[in-house]
Amino acid sequence: MENSQSNFVRIIKEICKEEEIACVSYSSDWAFQLEKDGKKRFILGYQFGLNQAVSQQISADKAVASEVMTQNGVANVEHSCFMAPHMFRFTGENGNWKQMTAMLEKYGDIVCKDNEGTGGYLVFHVKTQRELEEAAQQIFAQADSMAIAPYYEIEKEYRVILLDGEIQVAFEKQRKQLIGDGVSTIRQLYANYLLHSEHPMEIPPSTIGFDQVLPKGERYLFNWKHNLGQGAIPNLLEELPDALKELAKQAVNALNLRFASVDIVKYRDGWKVLEVNSGVMMENLASNGTECYDLAKRIYRKAIQKMFSSMEY
Repeated sequence: MENSQSNFVRIIKEICKEEEIACVSYSSDWAFQLEKDGKKRFILGYQFGLNQAVSQQISADKAVASEVMTQNGVANVEHSCFMAPHMFRFTGENGNWKQMTAMLEKYGDIVCKDNEGTGGYLVFHVKTQRELEEAAQQIFAQADSMAIAPYYEIEKEYRVILLDGEIQVAFEKQRKQLIGDGVSTIRQLYANYLLHSEHPMEIPPSTIGFDQVLPKGERYLFNWKHNLGQGAIPNLLEELPDALKELAKQAVNALNLRFASVDIVKYRDGWKVLEVNSGVMMENLASNGTECYDLAKRIYRKAIQKMFSSMEY
């Protein structure tokens, strides 16, 4: 989808019209200049300027953000940074392979990702030395640094959006899946899914064969990742577990962020922050019907109002 056709751009323009804010867009609606009562404000991408520049940059760096949260007692998925070879002149590193291999040997199951990436792209589930080398090659070809984290068997993943310490919305990121009935093959379950789904997805390769019967109650996930841009569906939460609320607030406090989204995972032993995003994107949420569109618009409206009312801006 072209950026100018997104729900986000539509929402920003609607809010500005309704709030009598002069709005000028730049670079195919990637940036906006907002002006009202002699005050000029900017939106760039999904950044509303409410966060300090340093806090914004720290949250974009998965490894540094993880270290900051750990230092501040916030339970999080530990990310370690490995610089691309062309960056060694700045770090004095002697190479990465020994430390990277040590992490694989320690955990046996890791995730390699672009240290500053978004959307679940350049993210690899790694179990072998060969997979590690392939992941590193692909990431370093496009990024300055790679983050490695232990792999957790995630039961559920949530996104919590906060503005000035108050939770605005929370939802579970539900991965698409087939559920076995003990009778139908994976191929048959997928065919039935295509007939009834409003959001069809391509089925991933099967390690057991598409003509095998999926045992009753067993899940066949379309994607091991929970990214909304890769097929997961936002499911709004009416009630939030206390642990989820507390962890989200701890994360934004540790990183000194006013407007942010916090991704939190629930696994066998509890809860951990996966990532924190200072750019608040609700494109997929807003696409999930009129109610969700209006909800996203209310949150963005609050952020814009705070941009003009804040003395710290």
